[in-house]
Amino acid sequence: MFSKHHGAVLADLSTDLAEEEDWKVGSLRTFNFPLNITALAVEPIAGILGIGTAIGDIYLFGGACVESKISLPEPVAVSFLQISSSTYFVLCLDDKNCLYVYNLLEFGRPKLVTSARFDPTNSITLSPSHTHAFLALQNGEIRTYDMTCLRKSPYTMPNMWKLYEEELNASGVPPLEQPTPQNTVDTVIHPRDLNLLFVAYAGGVVLTNLTDQSTVRVYDLILPPGAPGGAGYVMEDVLTPRRMMVTSISVHPSGHFFAVGYADGSFAFWAVEDDDKPLTVRTIGGADVHLVDSNELEIHLDQNGSPQKSIPAREPIFKLSWSGFTNSSDPRGGETILTVLGGLDIGKPPGVNIFALPPFNPQEPPTTPPSNKLHPVFRQAMVKAVTPNKTYFYQTRGIVQDYLVMPKNSPHFGGTFDPQAMLLIVDVEGTRTTTAFEMPPPGFVAVKIPEPAQPESKTGLDEPPNEPSSPTSMKSPLPPTPLPKSPRHLVQSQPPKELQMPFIIANGHAGVLGGCLFTLENDVYDNFVAENNTGSLALQLRGGKAFPDSSRSNELKMSKYLPRRILMAYNQDLSIRFFDLSTTLLIPTGNAPYQCAWPNPVPSMSIELELLYDDTIFQESLRNSLDSLSIASVQVAIDALEVAVVFDSGEVLIYHETPAHSEVSAPPRAHENTEFIFLDHIRLPDPASKIEPYFIFDAEKGPVEAYSLSDVGFLAISYRRGFMAIVDMRGPRVIFNHESDSKQRKHLSGIHVSTSPTRGEPDIVKSLKWTVCAIEKDPQLRVRLLALRQSGDGEIYTLVGSGTPAAWNVQKEAIPFRGFVEPLTDGTFVLDIRKGFSLKATPSRFAAALRNDKVSTEAPACILVSVGTKGARVAASVNGEKLAKTEWGSKAGNAITSQVVSHSGAQALVIQTEKSGVLIYSLPYLEHITNIKLLHPSPLSLSIDEGGDFIAWRPPGPNARGGHSPHVLVGGLTYGTFFDVRRAYPLPDIDFASTRMAVPSQPLPVSLGPATLLQAGINFGSWLGLGGNKTGAQIDDLLGGPDRPMPEKIAAEKARAAAEDEGESAGGQSSISGFAAGAAAMQTNVYSRLTGALNERGQMLNDLEERFQNLEQGSKDMVSQARRLAAQQSAKSWFGF
Repeated sequence: MFSKHHGAVLADLSTDLAEEEDWKVGSLRTFNFPLNITALAVEPIAGILGIGTAIGDIYLFGGACVESKISLPEPVAVSFLQISSSTYFVLCLDDKNCLYVYNLLEFGRPKLVTSARFDPTNSITLSPSHTHAFLALQNGEIRTYDMTCLRKSPYTMPNMWKLYEEELNASGVPPLEQPTPQNTVDTVIHPRDLNLLFVAYAGGVVLTNLTDQSTVRVYDLILPPGAPGGAGYVMEDVLTPRRMMVTSISVHPSGHFFAVGYADGSFAFWAVEDDDKPLTVRTIGGADVHLVDSNELEIHLDQNGSPQKSIPAREPIFKLSWSGFTNSSDPRGGETILTVLGGLDIGKPPGVNIFALPPFNPQEPPTTPPSNKLHPVFRQAMVKAVTPNKTYFYQTRGIVQDYLVMPKNSPHFGGTFDPQAMLLIVDVEGTRTTTAFEMPPPGFVAVKIPEPAQPESKTGLDEPPNEPSSPTSMKSPLPPTPLPKSPRHLVQSQPPKELQMPFIIANGHAGVLGGCLFTLENDVYDNFVAENNTGSLALQLRGGKAFPDSSRSNELKMSKYLPRRILMAYNQDLSIRFFDLSTTLLIPTGNAPYQCAWPNPVPSMSIELELLYDDTIFQESLRNSLDSLSIASVQVAIDALEVAVVFDSGEVLIYHETPAHSEVSAPPRAHENTEFIFLDHIRLPDPASKIEPYFIFDAEKGPVEAYSLSDVGFLAISYRRGFMAIVDMRGPRVIFNHESDSKQRKHLSGIHVSTSPTRGEPDIVKSLKWTVCAIEKDPQLRVRLLALRQSGDGEIYTLVGSGTPAAWNVQKEAIPFRGFVEPLTDGTFVLDIRKGFSLKATPSRFAAALRNDKVSTEAPACILVSVGTKGARVAASVNGEKLAKTEWGSKAGNAITSQVVSHSGAQALVIQTEKSGVLIYSLPYLEHITNIKLLHPSPLSLSIDEGGDFIAWRPPGPNARGGHSPHVLVGGLTYGTFFDVRRAYPLPDIDFASTRMAVPSQPLPVSLGPATLLQAGINFGSWLGLGGNKTGAQIDDLLGGPDRPMPEKIAAEKARAAAEDEGESAGGQSSISGFAAGAAAMQTNVYSRLTGALNERGQMLNDLEERFQNLEQGSKDMVSQARRLAAQQSAKSWFGF
């Protein structure tokens, strides 16, 4: 029989892959997950997101496939990142206080324009209405930078808090016992008056007039003795007056009042027109903490004696943001939201609080206010407008280091107006990643201007529900009271959704533990990605356009013949996400830009286990706490749309295709077998989800060693204690386990060794494989399970069905077979002997088994390929005679993963070893073909698909988190292939300038009073008598100084216009010189003009060089002039005492 198997019947399956030249490993695309994010920025008009990292990398994200990476000249952490709407520049200040300016108007990757070094800086502030940046230096000074002229402007502001304290001392005011630092904290441009600048110092806030170079008001919060403040009554200085240290500031959209955060965990609301006392001071949970409550003070003193120094009761306020909406026809605005980072009680879960605040719409006061005083009516209205009526807490897995409120499209009002999302930098055990949530939560505030009320119906019938009749009808449905405190609750509480982020950010935050790359048939692929709506949950980034690389267009078009591919990743945050990696998404369509991301998320298949947390049945089914829950591995049945999730503790959770059911949740049901816990009563919040939880199987046998999920409704599980179970998921019910079939196991132990090579340990099943095939002496196609043990002994379990519908059981007699010792979990394959395809348990082969189809007995119909850590073995007909066997020496190392790869109609065995090498063997005789060295060596296992493409997981850096999971987190991945011939995955050509739009007009000041007062000629709150409002151009001229050179932007635009005119007159001749290869492909679209402009670039740069030389000499003169101006300027010019 052995010689018969070696005859002509067993053809060589590796004919077209038998030569070393047939294999060419290549890296198609590399993705690095940013795990050390330090800064966030957004340009809301175009829709561009920027993130900075601790190693000096800046990532920019926009529309479909728009992604660009900038690396600073030195690998220094990014401290501050800003994107200027007015100039389309990216400004980055690193940890060494070097300012870098990059130009987004350049085609392709943004180019470094210039750099400048400053003294230690605490903040950078930009305005969309002018082109100057304010830099708050640590020593208290404010410097300015001209983004148009690309130079430091001569306009500077001294340390005004220092001058303020000097004036106080000179006037005889005694200083406090504890002096306050004089460093700056932040600067905020008044949202409706560019001439006013709030400067937050550690001691207080100073409002300055830029034109007059004077101080308008100083907001200094000093708590009286006995006031608790944010620290409470336990601090030793509670009986002394004390100044609160400022940490943050944010201004109301109307510009009439603002919020200030303090280091003791409190935040105060101030009226701009009243610097005598704040409107109120509160904490996250309390109000009016700046007032003395004698009763409370006496109670604490009686209980504790004299106050003692202790640990602060709560965190400092780290950041504040005040957001308005287009929800009112009143120019002063409607409801607002205040976002507060910090202020949490010590020991509480981390997160961010938001407060819904009423609109500021005071009525006409009965009397005219006294001069320079805030009318009591307005003050009362302000107090009411800063009294929260709702709160919500965004709870996170890690400590929030920073956040960014992302507006829909407005750059004004501090970049927080009409927000669509909140981005969070979350620190989990030293690793900082970014996530995003919908903002505001559904129903939290009204976000649109309500339509006028409809006239009452004469018939008395109710109006249609889709026609609003009142302002409240414009609101989304209000959530139940009280509001949930975490965005991970069930659908009934309507929590804000977690939004889809760009691929590398999403995977970095999720904490990838592993995954799988697999190919799909076209019909299966169409079903898998059908109705894949990625827009509803995606962060709305629109900036820029990405175009296919025209030089590789032919190769890109050839990719339509490649199989469809899906990447599955399971993560530390207990999520499982799918991404479409098909090359068809990259095929160019004429000259149009890409329309979808690549890899493209498949949210309809996503699994978020946190959504199950509030279900008591799910909680009770787990043997470990939710905090220690961790995913060990995941398998996907593509055809059946089923997913098996194995936890480290041994439970197996099954998701299946969402059945057609009513929206009403079904009551929980119990299974007669306690090993099964049904979860099909849970309804997921996303109605587009294709899969939902089905049941949990827990045999209480400890951790899982191996398992196999089939596409025909069967599941097999092996445990490390030596137990095994087979589950028919149609019930579900257990149709085989070791305990119920102990007699059969004893029978099998007489044929095979029942202990492992390690003496005294059970011979556990290490590899499970479902197949539909015939075997030796049984030509019938049947559903079979191959269970291969550590010793190399195995059993074939055959399933038989009876009745209608069929009730499936396992044949009493298991059939022994032989594999390789210490088999790999994924190292068992059953192949067709003639064509080499895998004989999986698919629906089509299952149907053939139900028809009782048979195969020819004249020759083996299939072969078994078994791969172990040190070698491989091939047998005929699964349990037939050995055809081949090979072993590799210790020099190659132990195998860690394997795959039978099919390419050009041939098959070969690919084995990855622990020493980052790949061994290639022919089939069926295991003849060595070649060894391959990976381009990016990694100790993690490759995920190799059947077509020869693979995912190489890259471990993170030394500071990456591990959490409670024993698994290694992934720091990035490389998408590669073993057949890199005419495979094109080039980075697209990026054009950020294509979506640049004009900056909206600067918001104008609004009166404190209603519009009726303006009509009557009475103006309450005339901006402190400062005169007319300044334009952005006037501010630029003021800050730029009298010797401001001609803006380079104007010169560049003139040069560009001249180049375009010359290009049109010269016809197509100018497009021939330089960049000839790319120009031919680009001339058919709107970017053909770019080629002509690039030809002028050299001459333009020469002209710019001469200008910079002239500017250098001029700047030296201006430095001298600035010094003279500073010497002439006195403190009285800033403080009018």
